Amino acid sequence: MAFYGGSDFRRLQRDIEQRYGNEFAELGPGALQDFKHMIDCVDAFLDLLADPKTDFRVKLMDYGKLGMDVFEFRRFYARWLGSPLMERLMHEVYELLEVAIDWWGEQEIYNEVKGVTMDVKEVL
Repeated sequence: MAFYGGSDFRRLQRDIEQRYGNEFAELGPGALQDFKHMIDCVDAFLDLLADPKTDFRVKLMDYGKLGMDVFEFRRFYARWLGSPLMERLMHEVYELLEVAIDWWGEQEIYNEVKGVTMDVKEVL
């Protein structure tokens, strides 16, 4: 999977935005703005994961912070939209983040193995 263009991660993110956006729009412009901000934070995190120059510790710290932000967002808006809806939203966002972080980990391992293979070839 790739992060650029029509990637699966971006498609999943857009699906979440389309599926839940109307619920927040009904609450008013402030709620919709908060929802879009959360989606933008997820988008920024996906960009961060795709950046090979960013240290893995920064990526992991951002992952943890985003997870807490999503949890707080769910807790706040559950008052108006109900817990079941917000639980589904939180689950879908967490699932997207988990798939993205797993992909990133696999890419890091692949790059390390590829680097080791290249080093061995250079020695030979």
